[in-house]
Amino acid sequence: MKKNTLLFLVLSMILSSQYALAQHDEGHEHTPLEEEMEHIGDAWKLVRRAIRDPEQFSAAAEQVAIMIKHAKKSIDMEPSLLAEQDGAEAKKKFLEGYQKGMKQTLALLEELHAALEAGDQTAVAATVDKINDARKKGHKTYKPEDKD
Repeated sequence: MKKNTLLFLVLSMILSSQYALAQHDEGHEHTPLEEEMEHIGDAWKLVRRAIRDPEQFSAAAEQVAIMIKHAKKSIDMEPSLLAEQDGAEAKKKFLEGYQKGMKQTLALLEELHAALEAGDQTAVAATVDKINDARKKGHKTYKPEDKD
């Protein structure tokens, strides 16, 4: 019974988030990097909910694996703000900073995945805090402001 409820909850969240994104983003063409980040963001929402219950760590680990896959793809992509950098040296520094941040994020996601698989609640909580901090710093520097 619990598995069916959990499965229903996860599927409902996935479908509703996909519908909401489709409705919100009409008319905006996404870059490949934005698409990868959307996949990461969707999975992250599910992870944050699932880690509240250690019985859902397995489901959370599956979502983190999805995040890892998309994070790996995004490392070599270019943030749209790269074009706003003045000069070749500034662009190079900006891109290197982005790539370094994504590699650090990837390492944190792998750390979270291992903690979830081990069922280590303390490590999960600590790693989630690190990921949230990294996410805020990265988005502040490399993500364009929303135009809403």
